[in-house]
Amino acid sequence: VPTGVMVMAQLQVLRAGTPGPSTERWATAFLLQIGDDLIMLDCGHGATQRLVDSGRQPKDVSHLFITHHHSDHVVDYPCLFLSRWNQCMGAEPSLRIFGPAPIERMTEQLFGEAGVFAEDIRARISHPASQHSHTRRGGELPRPGPDYEVREVTPGERVDGGSWSAVCAEVEHMQPYMTCLGWRFDWDGGSCAFTGDATRGEPLMELISGADTLVANVVLRQERLSEVMGTCILGTLDAARVARDSGAERLVLAHLTPGLFDERAVAAAEMAQIYDGEIIFSEELMNLQLSG
Repeated sequence: VPTGVMVMAQLQVLRAGTPGPSTERWATAFLLQIGDDLIMLDCGHGATQRLVDSGRQPKDVSHLFITHHHSDHVVDYPCLFLSRWNQCMGAEPSLRIFGPAPIERMTEQLFGEAGVFAEDIRARISHPASQHSHTRRGGELPRPGPDYEVREVTPGERVDGGSWSAVCAEVEHMQPYMTCLGWRFDWDGGSCAFTGDATRGEPLMELISGADTLVANVVLRQERLSEVMGTCILGTLDAARVARDSGAERLVLAHLTPGLFDERAVAAAEMAQIYDGEIIFSEELMNLQLSG
């Protein structure tokens, strides 16, 4: 959304791993700070804890974008949602949530009147001890319930954030079992695109073309990527070719297995034969300035 005013933006990696548990990197989650908005993209295992580790709080998150519904990208959604609501006094902006179906049904089944967490929500609204805690934090009674907007998006839809815009495209990953999206964010002064879990394809390339920073989910060095795995996610050389052909100035690799992280120097040298931009193997809580 062009405004004519340079917008400050930065990217922070919260979770940089795979579904495999690890003390170093596990699951997927990113933060984009664009102007006054704090945007989380994906919300895998422990994302809310990493958010707090970064020095921020759940109530600071204004938007949540989901790429797809593999658990390592969404399982911490209830934690973020409920922690944010529990901190809010009632005057904060709604949490705005965007993702592929069934994000609306998931949200209702978690937090609706008959949802999994309905008793928790009712108790925190109505019990005197919870009301006391709420007022001591500065809230007023009656305590409002969670304030949120959730929207299921289809490929090509655009989200207007005021000083920024986001657009999604369907990427090849786990079809026909789930819809999988890549996301791109643009603002005056920069752009950042996320492949999500994906293989190369025309919709992905159209989405990321010309983005300054490309965040690609890559699990293995190319020579270790089996044929069947190559049908659903990028290898290191795949990512290098995608970054080269998109014109990205910087390639950030995430969704890393421990083996790939250990081999990052070798992998980077191999990728540099294809792509001459900056290559970064992400570590959790890493910060990257994007503009401003």
